[in-house]
Amino acid sequence: MQLQGILPPVVTPFRPDGGLDVEAFEANLEAYSACDLAGYLVLGSNGEAGSLDEDEKLLLLRRARARAGRRLLLAGTGLESTRATLAFTRRAQDAGADAALVLTPHYYRSQMTFDVLRRHFEVVAEASPLPVLLYSVPQFTGLPFPPALAEALAAHPNVAGMKESSGDLTLLGRIVDAVPASFQVACGSAPVFYPALCLGATAGILAVACCAPRAASALYAAFRGGDHARARALQRALTPLATAVGATYGVAGLKLAMDLAGFDGGLPRAPLQPAPATAREELRELLARLDDDLARL
Repeated sequence: MQLQGILPPVVTPFRPDGGLDVEAFEANLEAYSACDLAGYLVLGSNGEAGSLDEDEKLLLLRRARARAGRRLLLAGTGLESTRATLAFTRRAQDAGADAALVLTPHYYRSQMTFDVLRRHFEVVAEASPLPVLLYSVPQFTGLPFPPALAEALAAHPNVAGMKESSGDLTLLGRIVDAVPASFQVACGSAPVFYPALCLGATAGILAVACCAPRAASALYAAFRGGDHARARALQRALTPLATAVGATYGVAGLKLAMDLAGFDGGLPRAPLQPAPATAREELRELLARLDDDLARL
């Protein structure tokens, strides 16, 4: 499995009554098909996976598989128990996923020691019918991913890599240094994407790619082509929007930005609430500025 390029962690649009808007989900994938993307992550943090029931998750995976073509389809399958994670990973394979992104269990945070986490991921990897990608997102789990744990798990033949979303370049660099070249590390934080690539990241699974896929892909292409000046300029252009739809407004802001960019973000599912009215003009200006920069660069 090659984890390279840009993969949007696609959102899950909801209707005003809280139900899935499957048509909007499919329309977004259809629009993304015209962009230079390597694949998609379904059921990630920006997909509000924690707010979906299992039937909804499997429906989204099947619809994504039907529209992904030859592109890579990652499925977020991590749950709080090893047993549940394995069971859902098997169902995700049946629904067409190419690889499983396994979130660190974290509800019993104080009990998630190095040995406990190592055993959890090893058991999942051993029995999983899909290649396993580790998922480090400490802003949600409260658990930074130890480089030594990544190094230990990289030895398993069914652990293909990880998504590292902390935004901590020191941590990402230590992980890249600790693992073999065959272990692929995707950056999950757009504001540090260019320096992460310089440190050895192979892909970007970036929320901002949901609303600005061409800019994210252009940054990656410039880096791969050796045009570091353009890549740095694109990083500077992309960062304000990436920060707004990430740290500032979160999923609701990302969905609003998608609406403004011509996609269909839909509403978040309660208890999440729509972005504040004041966000609309700010996001509109950031999108327009990015479009201008992309045309100029």
